[in-house]
Amino acid sequence: MSTAVEARHFSFVVAEPTSFGGTDESANPIEYLLGSLSGCVTVVVETVAKELGVTVEALDTHATGSIDLRGFLGTADVSPHFQELTLTLTLTTDVPEAELDELKALVLRRCPVFNLIKDAGVDIREVWQVRPTA
Repeated sequence: MSTAVEARHFSFVVAEPTSFGGTDESANPIEYLLGSLSGCVTVVVETVAKELGVTVEALDTHATGSIDLRGFLGTADVSPHFQELTLTLTLTTDVPEAELDELKALVLRRCPVFNLIKDAGVDIREVWQVRPTA
């Protein structure tokens, strides 16, 4: 239960924890998906902010979700993907939060991984926390 993946000139391992019979040598597919969401939304925030002239001093993203393991294990007729997911974006900027609606809307509309998960019917809750620059 370990897969070596190659993408362009990069390689990484996908593995399951020992509790699922894996080697626990790396993140599992679900953890990589959460990381992909965080990485993708970060790139889109930076891209859209630049287009809008919004200075982003710092950005921290955190994604968590819950799945019904019975779907994965085949013990119940439930979807094995996320039932719900929370994406928290903590943005440090000199722009007041009230003026960031366009940025937020464009980011959610243009993020490929966010939309892939949303289009799968997952209940995604996004939480934006805006901190002023020091």
